[in-house]
Amino acid sequence: MLFNSVIFITLFLPLGLMGWFLLQRLRNPFFAKLFVVGMSFWFYGYYNVYYLWILLASLAGNYLISLLLERRGSPWQRKAAAVCGILGNLGLLFYFKYFNFFLDNCNFFFHTDIRLEKIALPLGISFFTFQQLSFVAERYRGGAPHYSLIDYAFFVSFFPQLVAGPIVLHSELLPQLIGRENRRLSWENFYDGITLFILGLAKKVLLADSLAVLVNAEYGNIAALDTPTAWITIIWYMMELYFDFSGYCHMARGIARMFGFWLPENFDSPFRASSVREFWRRWHMTLSRFLSRYVYIPLGGNRKGKARQCLNLLAVFLVSGLWHGADWTFVLWGLMHGLAVVFETAFPKLRFPREWMNRLATAVFVTLSFSVFRSDSLETAGLLWNRLFTAGNRGMLLGVCNTLVFPENYAAIKFLSMRAPGLVNAFFLGCFLFLSAVGLGLICGQKAEDWIRRNGHTKAGAFCLATLFTWSFISLSQVSVFLYFNF
Repeated sequence: MLFNSVIFITLFLPLGLMGWFLLQRLRNPFFAKLFVVGMSFWFYGYYNVYYLWILLASLAGNYLISLLLERRGSPWQRKAAAVCGILGNLGLLFYFKYFNFFLDNCNFFFHTDIRLEKIALPLGISFFTFQQLSFVAERYRGGAPHYSLIDYAFFVSFFPQLVAGPIVLHSELLPQLIGRENRRLSWENFYDGITLFILGLAKKVLLADSLAVLVNAEYGNIAALDTPTAWITIIWYMMELYFDFSGYCHMARGIARMFGFWLPENFDSPFRASSVREFWRRWHMTLSRFLSRYVYIPLGGNRKGKARQCLNLLAVFLVSGLWHGADWTFVLWGLMHGLAVVFETAFPKLRFPREWMNRLATAVFVTLSFSVFRSDSLETAGLLWNRLFTAGNRGMLLGVCNTLVFPENYAAIKFLSMRAPGLVNAFFLGCFLFLSAVGLGLICGQKAEDWIRRNGHTKAGAFCLATLFTWSFISLSQVSVFLYFNF
């Protein structure tokens, strides 16, 4: 089920909220938790019930490992249980996400002819697997208690963060669940949650999906691009990805806040970063935290000299690349970011004299690297980079702008086509400039939570939110999935 769908907004979310707070009136909170777990299973299995069985198997297996770690066995027994849990999670992820990638590369490098399996990638498997990996690791270290089955099921399956994050630690959600503070409806939290949800919905529906019209058209026509339109395409994709994913995270955190929970922040104005290392402290922050805590530090972090630190950083970013997808484009993308961070670590004083220059250089590098991330293959990425630097200017801007046909501007386009056809190109150019200005303005502007604190409770802010919600809701006829559902 999608956050940006009519059934979610008009049926699922109101039903979930009413059930949660009505059942909280009972003395025993078990029934309210069970209700939300059941709603979360409905949410996850709505698209494909087959995915739900995978989630249930993963949840049950990890809970069993937690139970085994609760028993006071010898150190090697505890270690064996933890290793089984880690390998089980990684094995599940490998089979569904990387098995065919592995076989395909075996066929290529060893000239074999192994038949590839038809394996459907379950939604959110990377997110709920990493979340449970962190729990197993903390259980083994003694940093997490053994929770009841209903509490653990709530932690893993809580629907706002189940499919695309943020990646939540047990210490961030379960103490809130077990405590009694969230059992009563807080109208302030409820209102702030609604406003955050609306801002995320608008980011997704009005911006990301509009930017995607041009991006999808031009990524399907790379060979015909000239240099200016190639740069426009990758810049618009970077904006699309940011608004799509940050919009999802706003909605997830807004929904959780309506229920009385605070989920961790996943974005902190990433395009204000003045280095690639800082960018990753601001972009997909919960993934960066996971990789730092459970990959970088166990490998030795920065404790074994500069050379070892650089190797550890490179390993972390290669893992990050593979986590995003089973393709060499993701490996190359991770390698690019890893080498950039290694360079910054090895030569920390090699910076531009002005901070804005460092920010611009970081933004350009990130945008270029994500063009590889978006490409279907290394060959496509190579062709796109060729277009970026050697294709010249053939005056294709207006042709690219003419792809910007949305339900919102369709009537205006038809009217101009009949009454003033000479103005149609100017209208498309205006749409392009408007979307570019709004996108870049929001990227450089204040964070959503800051806007809510300053404007969300004013009459002008409420009017703005009502307008955005109405406009977004009307546009739900063009429902599209979130980009990070693919990862």
